Amino acid sequence: MERTTAFLDIPAATFLPGLIQRAAEMEMAVADTPRGKAVELYYGTLEVIDTGPRTRVELVSSDAARLLNLRDTLTWHLDQVGLKHCITWAKMKAGANPANLALGHVVWVSEISPNFTRVRLAGDYTRFLEGGFHFRLLLGPKELGWPSTDDTGGTVWPGGLAAWNRPVYTVRDICPEGRWIDFDVFRHEGGRANDWIITLEMGEEVGITGPGGTGHVSAPWVGLFGDETALPAVLRMIRGAPDGTQGEAVLLVPTEADIQRVDVPEGITLRWLCREKGDVLMDAFRDLRLPEGPRYVFYAGEKTEVAEAREHAAAIGLKRGEAHTLVYWTAD
Repeated sequence: MERTTAFLDIPAATFLPGLIQRAAEMEMAVADTPRGKAVELYYGTLEVIDTGPRTRVELVSSDAARLLNLRDTLTWHLDQVGLKHCITWAKMKAGANPANLALGHVVWVSEISPNFTRVRLAGDYTRFLEGGFHFRLLLGPKELGWPSTDDTGGTVWPGGLAAWNRPVYTVRDICPEGRWIDFDVFRHEGGRANDWIITLEMGEEVGITGPGGTGHVSAPWVGLFGDETALPAVLRMIRGAPDGTQGEAVLLVPTEADIQRVDVPEGITLRWLCREKGDVLMDAFRDLRLPEGPRYVFYAGEKTEVAEAREHAAAIGLKRGEAHTLVYWTAD
């Protein structure tokens, strides 16, 4: 296990309620401990210890990469509530690169459909064989070099963090030995990732951080719903479903030409919807017929639709742990 400590120059009551609310939105557990509160997140545990005017936060993760992701999660939360300036980190050994950074080279690029491009990176991706499906693609001023770490284990971003765009993508496929990964880019106007994919060259060095986010699920019955941004994640879940899993999956893509040929395990049905035909993903979710007994439902897409899906999941009786409704993008 990997550990680090943060010291906050504020009482726990100043930020803990917001952190607990954030955990609830992510359907993560919060528990009492002899010293305070423990908040379970994707990357590990934050134990918040109230020491009066100051607060001590113990961070524990299974490895150094996940610990750095957990640290970034806490920093992001404090930044959102205007308290980032209150944090001081315990000293750690500085390193050349952050523990969650993986560098690789482009070996293959292909337009697999009118709106999707697949990229293959070669490198050491062994840690992506387990854990979450997702990673952040690092697009920034590479002439200044890749990120490094300071003496508290924090990430130092050349040119400042604001100079880097870090969109989240899903590992579509991975070599069994972790020597390469594939990921799909949904192309759309605007955004640095779209410009990046147009100019991408063979052999170009690419940096990613991760893994993180959701991973394989295990339930006797699954209902999986995603739009074009969640397509790779849903297909990974289908591919990794244990033998005997029953259920259905529904995917929304821009056009019929974007429908992919995939091997679907026996017991799971896959249905495709198309925006060009006026299909609506939420309509399919509303038509879902839940079985009795253990089940799991996943819904990911645009923020407003996800909020609607979250309300509907509660209305049809899905409880904590039975459903994940995740925002993958926000409409302008």
